[in-house]
This record gives sequence, C-alpha cells and structure tokens, in this order.
Amino acid sequence: MPDTSNQALDRAIYAVPTEQFQGADGRAVRPCTPAVVTHRHLRMLDVRPGARVMDIGIGSGLSAALLAQLGGPDGRVTAVEIEPSLAKRAEALYAEHGHQVTVVVGDGLLGYRQSAPYDRILVGATPPAIPQAWLQQLKPGGTLLCGVRIAGLPGAYAIARVTVDDQHQPHQVEIHHGGYTPMVATYSADTVSRVVDQQQPEFSLTVLGDQDHRTAASLFAVLHEATHSEPTPAPDLDYFHLKNWLVAAEPSGLLEASIDRGTGVGIGFLAPDGTAHAAIVTDEHLIADHAESPALEVLRALSHQWLEEGALRTHELQARLTRDGDVWHARVSRA
Repeated sequence: MPDTSNQALDRAIYAVPTEQFQGADGRAVRPCTPAVVTHRHLRMLDVRPGARVMDIGIGSGLSAALLAQLGGPDGRVTAVEIEPSLAKRAEALYAEHGHQVTVVVGDGLLGYRQSAPYDRILVGATPPAIPQAWLQQLKPGGTLLCGVRIAGLPGAYAIARVTVDDQHQPHQVEIHHGGYTPMVATYSADTVSRVVDQQQPEFSLTVLGDQDHRTAASLFAVLHEATHSEPTPAPDLDYFHLKNWLVAAEPSGLLEASIDRGTGVGIGFLAPDGTAHAAIVTDEHLIADHAESPALEVLRALSHQWLEEGALRTHELQARLTRDGDVWHARVSRA
C-alpha cells in the first residue's frame, strides 16, 4: 500500500521551495531550522488535508508554508512568533507566494487559544518545559512535536512527539534524537552544579545532583588536566544515542563537560580519600584523569552495557512526561 502521507509531503516540498524563504543573498535566515530537519519532522507530524495546525517559532517561515500546503484549502495554519521583525518578514513572503498562513505576534509558550483546537502543533524551539496550554489546545487525539530537555545537562536536547487523550493528557510519548534552539525562558526541573572557566568561558562542566560547588570544580580541574585518552568502545559508536542512554540510566555523578579536547558526557565523583576522578566519552574518545581512574572503569562498563543491550537509539528508550504544575518535563528511561 502506498504511503500517501509521505507522497503528500514530497509534493509539498516540491511546491514550496526552500529558496522562497532564504535571504536576499541566498543564505538561510537566522534563527532558522535547516530544511532537511523541517522535512523530517513534518513526516513525523503526519499532517492531513483539512488539518488545523499551530506553528510556534516562525524562523524563516518555511515550516508554516509547508503546513499550509499539506492542510490544503480546507486547512488552517496559525504561526506564532515572539519577534515582530521575523513575523513581519514571513507574513510578507506568505502574501508574495500565496501561502495561506495567519501570523500572530505573541508568546509561543501561551499558544494561541483563539484558533484552537488544533489537530497538530509544531514547535520549532525548545521550551524549558512543555506548557499544559499546548496540550490543552490540541484536539483529543491531536499531536504535538517540539524540542524538549531530557535532563539538566547543557546538551540534553531531544525531540518529543506527544499525542493527547480525551482529557488533553499525554497518551503516547516518543522521544527522538535531535533538538531545537532554546526558547528565551528560564526553568529547570533538575538540581545541577556548574563550573565555567573564567578565562575560556567556552569550557565548562555541569554535574547532575546536589553537588558541592568545590566538588564540581575539582572534577573540572582533573578533566582539564586529564592524562589518559583511548578510542571509544566501538568504532562507529553513535555518541548522541549513547549520551541519551546514559541520561536514561541515571548513574550517580552523571556530568557533561566541554574541555579543549572536546565535549562529552560521563561520570565524576570523589574517592573516600577526597581525590577527584572523572571520565567523559566524546564522539571519538574516552578521556579520563588517568588510565587507572575508577571513573573510567565505571564509564567503560556503562558503555559496554549499552552495546550489550543493542546500542539502543533514543527513540527506543522508554519515554514519558511528568507534570509539574502547569508544565510537563520530558524524561527517558531504560525499558
């Protein structure tokens, strides 16, 4: 049986060329999600003819135009953008190229009740947590696709696909590898300790849990001075999926660090004698304070466990949303 939804998206991509939404110099507008990513996420969203859709975070304007093409003449697309200049630019392009999109300038975290309920909501950004307002504005059985944080670590971004039930509660939740630019908002469900190199602020360490700041600083120091490096446990190891599996496994002392040899996720702790030990895995190497580091032993064991369990990819992890007042936090765990 032919995949008609994929065929419809292929036709939409042909009808709405990316070039319509590039700048006058032919370059992508910032902020802007790459077209290939937008296309992939629209396949996941599965928009049908006649759908009522909200697009939050207008970017270049491409995603809303594609949504309008997928919804057809009986559909309705509302694009919400907090930056007036981006909204104005996209609105002019929609008028020029004949895309039926209603543009609203406003705070996307609130959604847009005036055009609700929606069959689909696409959010081209990562909120600090998923607002209940988005789920409430979906029709029962409707689907939300948005960026999420799956932990308090700096790089713990992913994509959530959430379908709601008759009570606007999460019914089906999937978490996929990927990410969108963070929204301008602050909130964290995790307790973390963070250390930043004052001379080179691009280097930092964040450790999950209620850690003493001096402990985090000690872990950062030994990673900065690390004397040991070795190849990752598998030649074609997919760092991003291993990282998300480690987040799901929730080992004690989970941390993420950016040092001169790369960015990685790993383990850090103080030995009974107060000595700091830390190790991280990057996309190419395991890096540790020294070759006999107990933190390195733990990280090696965890990496091999991930491989033994089938090198689970992010979408194969168990996904859930947990409610905290008026917001929901996305989390992954091992099945």
